[in-house]
Amino acid sequence: MNRVFIDKNSSIELRNSLIEVDGAIKIPLCAIDFLILSAKADISLKDIAKIAKNDIAILIITTKPKEFIHIQKNYIKNGELKFAQYFALEKRVDIAKYILRKKLENSHRALLALKLDFEKSKFLLDLEKIASIQELLGFEGIVAKRYFALYFSLFPKVWAKGRRTKHPPLDPANALLSYIYTIYYYEIATWLNYYGFEPTIGYLHTPFRSHMALASDILELFRADIDLFVARLILDKKISLQDFGKRDGIYLTQNGRKKLWTELKSFMEQKEYRLKRNIATIKRMIEKSSLSKRLQM
Repeated sequence: MNRVFIDKNSSIELRNSLIEVDGAIKIPLCAIDFLILSAKADISLKDIAKIAKNDIAILIITTKPKEFIHIQKNYIKNGELKFAQYFALEKRVDIAKYILRKKLENSHRALLALKLDFEKSKFLLDLEKIASIQELLGFEGIVAKRYFALYFSLFPKVWAKGRRTKHPPLDPANALLSYIYTIYYYEIATWLNYYGFEPTIGYLHTPFRSHMALASDILELFRADIDLFVARLILDKKISLQDFGKRDGIYLTQNGRKKLWTELKSFMEQKEYRLKRNIATIKRMIEKSSLSKRLQM
C-alpha cells in the first residue's frame, strides 16, 4: 500500500489525475492508496469525492484521536464474507480468545526485547478457563494493567506517569501510543474494507455507532509492536519533549508529527505483510466457524 502524508497548512487541488500541493508538489493519483491529510489542509469536497472514487482511502487527522475522519469508497463485493462474519458470531468467544492469546504472546516478546520480564504462562492458563466476552474483557483489563506498569517503568516520569491514559493522554508516551494506535486502526480498516469485510462486525470488541469493531480486534495483534516502536522512538531520542504541546491533555505538535511520519511510514511498510497474513487467518476462522453454524441449521 502506498501511503502519502500531507501534514501542513497547504492548498491541495486535483488537476488531471494529479494532486497538487501549493501548486508545486505534484503526486499522481495512481501512486497513492492511502492519503493522510492534516485537518488544516485546504481541499474542496469535490476533490475529496474524486480522490475517494479513485479507490484511495483518506484519513483526515487532528490532534485528538476521536476527531479523525476516515473516508473510503464502500466495497459491496464479497457479500458472502459479510454473511459469514454474521454466522461466525456463534463462535465469538473462540475467536476472541485466539486474539487475546496472540496479544499475550506478542506482549511477552515486546517486553523481552525491552529487557523486561512479562509472565505470560499464568495468564495463558487463566485465559483458557474463560467462557464469556464480558469475562474476556475483564481479563484483558487486568493483563493490560500489569503490562503497562512494566512498560512505563522504562521511561523517566517526564515521559510517562506510570499508567495508560487516553481521552486525553496525560503524558508524551501516552500521546504517542494513542496517536499511532488510531492511525493504525484506520490502516487496518482500510485493508478490511478493501478485502470486502464488514469492519463493524467484531468478535472481541462490540460495535458502537461508527466503531469498526473488527479493526479494533486486529489492532490487538499489533499493539505490542506499536508499543515497542514507541519505546524505541523515545529511548533512541528520535523524538523529544519539545515535540509535544499541552491543550486538554498532551498532544504531538506539527513538528513532532513531521519527525514521526518517516519512522511511522517505515513501520507500517514493515508490518504490511504480517497484517495481511493476520487478516487472512481471521478470514479462515470466520469461514470455518460460519460453515460449522450453517451445517447445524
